[in-house]
Amino acid sequence: MIEEKALIVAISENEVTIAAARNSACGQCASKSDCGQSSIAQWAASKMVNMEVKKPLNLALEIGDTVLVGINEQSFLKASLLLYFLPLVVMFIAGALATSVDALEWQVIVSAFLGLFWSFYLVRLVSKKLEQRSVYQMLILDVVK
Repeated sequence: MIEEKALIVAISENEVTIAAARNSACGQCASKSDCGQSSIAQWAASKMVNMEVKKPLNLALEIGDTVLVGINEQSFLKASLLLYFLPLVVMFIAGALATSVDALEWQVIVSAFLGLFWSFYLVRLVSKKLEQRSVYQMLILDVVK
């Protein structure tokens, strides 16, 4: 389970809106003071992200509470592969198929980008189905004192 602390900003009948800070791996890096990427990560980390999470029945929650939220590691990995890896694979396959039929260079490029954009549409369809499954949803695990 991947866990993170978040702040409750709103509560409705079935959902809780939480605000969490964006974090990067730069905080633990020894060369963060000499790296330009660290500056960008610090700027992005200053932004808060609001997310809606199903309200757990077994916890008494109030606005302003800090909660521990979590998501299943395997589902997070599968969703990341779907989002980042699948479009690249489809783009390369589309380019390779166009090359195999002796297409011109501009046709190979257009085919690769068409494959990329088609895969974004495919990812959107699949992710809409996956987000309904409980294993892909974030959970409030506990209230942090």
